[in-house]
Amino acid sequence: MPGRTQIYVSAREYKVDGHRVTYEQIVDIWNELHQSEGKHILGTPGIDYEDDQQGNDGVLLPRHAVQVKDGTSFSVDPEHVS
Repeated sequence: MPGRTQIYVSAREYKVDGHRVTYEQIVDIWNELHQSEGKHILGTPGIDYEDDQQGNDGVLLPRHAVQVKDGTSFSVDPEHVS
């Protein structure tokens, strides 16, 4: 079984199982991390990532996934939703 991977979602640490995350997981993680602030994403936010398992940066799209490593960072823009 794969171990846990430390990623960052909007500059907050979060550990996920394995080395693959989906767009939907990142939205769920963002909502979980901001629950105490009363914030919740409705719609489809823009999500950028930096330093994936291949060392690449890019955009994570709905219904897609990216391979991650410790330190992969996701920037979620809850204001930019469709």
